Amino acid sequence: MGDDVTAYSRNGHLPTTFIGVKRIFLIFLIIAISCADKETIESFDENVLNQYFETENGFETLAGIYEKTNQPMVVNLWATWCTPCLEEMPYFETAHREHGKKIQFIGINISDSPTRAKQRAEELHISYLLGKDPDGSFTKSLKAIGLPVTAFFNNEGKLSTIHQGPISEETLDKSIMELLDV
Repeated sequence: MGDDVTAYSRNGHLPTTFIGVKRIFLIFLIIAISCADKETIESFDENVLNQYFETENGFETLAGIYEKTNQPMVVNLWATWCTPCLEEMPYFETAHREHGKKIQFIGINISDSPTRAKQRAEELHISYLLGKDPDGSFTKSLKAIGLPVTAFFNNEGKLSTIHQGPISEETLDKSIMELLDV
C-alpha cells in the first residue's frame, strides 16, 4: 500500500497539484475573510438607482423614491434563506421606527419566494417599504457577493457606503447618524 502513495507523489509527499490547490484555496480564503463585513463603494453599477423592483403598490426605482421623499435611503438586500439577513432585519425595523421620518428604509428581497418573503416579513413585524428583485439585479449592480448587503444613499441620493455582510446594530446606528450628519 505504501508503494501506491509513492507512485503518485514525489519522494512520498503529497502530489504537487494538491499542494497547489491547497495554496490557492488558502489565498482565496484570506481574500474572502479580508473582504467580508466591509464597507466599500469601490465599484458598482450607477444604474442601480434606475433599476425597477416590485412593491405592493407596483414597480419603483430608488431614483423615483428619492425624488418623492428627498431623504437619505438605507437599502437592505435580503432573502429568507439567509440567516444573517433575518437576524439583522429587526435592527432595520427599530431604526425605521426611530428615524423613518428622516430616512427612507427599503428592504429588497433577492431571488426568493414572494410568499415566503411576505410571511417572514410579517413574522418579524417589518413596517418599512419592502420590494422584491427576483433576478438579483440589485446584487449584480452593487457588485455584491452574497447576502446580506446594505447600501446607504446620502441626502443627495448618491451612494455613500455599501456594507457587505451582516451589519451590527451599532454599525447601522453609526451609519444612520452619518447620513443624518449628527
